[in-house]
Amino acid sequence: MSFLSPLFLLGLGAVAVPLIVHLIQRERKDLIPFPSVMFLQRIPYQSVERRRIHNWWLFLMRVAAMVLIVAAFARPFLTENAVNAAAAVTGARDVVILLDRSASMAYGNHWSRAQDEALQIVRGLGAQDRATLVLFDRGVEEAVRSTSSRGELEVAIGQAAVTSESTRYAPALREAQSLLGRSDRGRREAYLISDFQKSGWERQEDIHLPEGATITPISVAEMETSDLAVTSLSMQRSSFSGQERVVLTAGLTNHSAAAVTNLPVKLEIDGRAIETRPVTLGPHASGAVSFDALTVSETNMRGVIRAGSDAMPKDNDFYFVLSPSRPVSVLVLQGDGGQNSSVYLTTVLGLSKAPPFKADVIPVSRLTDTLLNGRAVVVVNDSTSLSTAGADLLARFVERGGGLFIALGARTPVSGEWPLLPGTLGSPVDRMAVRGGTFGTLDFSHPIFEQFKEQGNGNFANMRFYRYRSLGVGPADRVLAKFDDGATAIAERRVGSGRVIAFTSTIDGSWNDFPTTPMFLPLMHEAVKYLAQYGEVPAWQPVGRMFDISSAVASIVREGGANTTAGAGGGGTGVVVSPSGHQVTLGAGGAPSLELAEQGFYSVRLPGMGDRRPYTVAVNMEPAESDLSALPASEFLSGVTGRPAGTPAGQSLEHPEITPVDVEKKQSLWWFLLAAGLTLLLVEAALANQLSRGKARVA
Repeated sequence: MSFLSPLFLLGLGAVAVPLIVHLIQRERKDLIPFPSVMFLQRIPYQSVERRRIHNWWLFLMRVAAMVLIVAAFARPFLTENAVNAAAAVTGARDVVILLDRSASMAYGNHWSRAQDEALQIVRGLGAQDRATLVLFDRGVEEAVRSTSSRGELEVAIGQAAVTSESTRYAPALREAQSLLGRSDRGRREAYLISDFQKSGWERQEDIHLPEGATITPISVAEMETSDLAVTSLSMQRSSFSGQERVVLTAGLTNHSAAAVTNLPVKLEIDGRAIETRPVTLGPHASGAVSFDALTVSETNMRGVIRAGSDAMPKDNDFYFVLSPSRPVSVLVLQGDGGQNSSVYLTTVLGLSKAPPFKADVIPVSRLTDTLLNGRAVVVVNDSTSLSTAGADLLARFVERGGGLFIALGARTPVSGEWPLLPGTLGSPVDRMAVRGGTFGTLDFSHPIFEQFKEQGNGNFANMRFYRYRSLGVGPADRVLAKFDDGATAIAERRVGSGRVIAFTSTIDGSWNDFPTTPMFLPLMHEAVKYLAQYGEVPAWQPVGRMFDISSAVASIVREGGANTTAGAGGGGTGVVVSPSGHQVTLGAGGAPSLELAEQGFYSVRLPGMGDRRPYTVAVNMEPAESDLSALPASEFLSGVTGRPAGTPAGQSLEHPEITPVDVEKKQSLWWFLLAAGLTLLLVEAALANQLSRGKARVA
């Protein structure tokens, strides 16, 4: 037994009041006249009434009432154990076990210790208790939902494994908040088992457990850790003797208090050791190591940089993919005999370095299926009519993901309706009488204009358009630019997996001065990149990123690495293989995107690739996950609960949320004591009055 306000026990001195009342009796003295007493002997008077208690029951009731009232004000509660006391009051528990499985838990024996802690909690469950096992890293997974089966929980804990994901506490705490909020039990407890990595906690997270629920942090972190991580990779490309060469530079960080001296850092390409360089790093310092220039001769070369081995081996290896810088291949179709009509276009495309463009110009009459292989974009430049076979070739090219740019001048590529043209083509509009028209409105939300939306990034107002074709855009098409008279200048249509952009004037300077203005170069670069669906392929990606499988399939098809049926999604199947060997099937009903959840190499294969290297994506841990700096459990708890850090007096470290105030509130013994004391006072008063009246009648 303990008391929240023990100073009130000084009021027990009031117990002496009933004793004084019982021992002190008023003595009645009646004066009786009497003759001389000179012949009588004086005898001392002794009052027996002052030395004995007449009514023991009345006395005990008065004392008990005083004791109960004083004890009620002192707020007593049972103190065998705060947790057992709460259990005695509230009964069966709902328990949520939050088990951290992020990459940092692979350090040393953190994971095995965390599993042991979780098993210990499970073995402490009562027969009526229910428990939920939640595994978390950047996301959460309910491994076992609200069960009383210890065996099921123990099996799930044993089968759980560390992932390559980063640490995030907020999703796990929100899951606990939801689970405990739905519970109908009086005891609701959460246990969070983790290394409490600082990088995983955002203080601005607004998370509040339900009223009465408790959370117990269990840390498996160590005071001192030692870890060396490869955190980054940079590439410097150059050309030598017609071959592309690259210098690789790896960034390393020493997350320990001891220096690292002459650590061998190894470069491997396709499983072969290429070069080893030593590195020396001071305590808690970063550095870099560069390797000799390497010739990049093939696509999807798999590289790994290995920096020794320590208590956290996951971040000692860094994975990347090397491929030659391939230009965006553009085929320009122009009318027969128009040798100079594409000179402006080919000149500005040849000036691009990131990405480089490779443009080939041919007469429209020479178009064949072979010339379209490997092309990303086709430009139809004020061309004469296409043959029926040529129009069909372009239609299949766009449907498979190719890009088509159509410049509409005096000549048209087809007569009548054309499914690839975004709208219905009309007659030319002559603006010579008013010194030409200008651009009126531009859709700056579209990728080809997006970089120009900020003031000072480009001026389209100085261009003059003397003639252009009218174009009636369909409801499914998108207008990207209009002239000042409201006529369509640039429009887009989506066809299959490809894109078509129509420009209603020329790009050879015959109908406008557009090719001679400063905006011609950046606008054509952006348009061709957009039509080619070009995106800089990173050498590596962090764990947790979503991988667009369609972009990989389109890349394989454009490079001629698979049959066109599979590439177009026309029923062929392929697979994505994860680093652990798990396969995801592509094709009809296949996944359009895939989360990169493992560290290592993902590969994409399609039918018809033969022995060709598969499309490869390298995946690495988030660099922040290598920083093992731990947040003290008490500080983490204060951030979650809003209570000051530290352990209040009388609070259990094993159950830091159960305080004496919490236990006393659940027991509320003072109400019973106060009620009993007041009841005794009422009974005592009634009994005392009855006894007084009885004595009066006897007298």
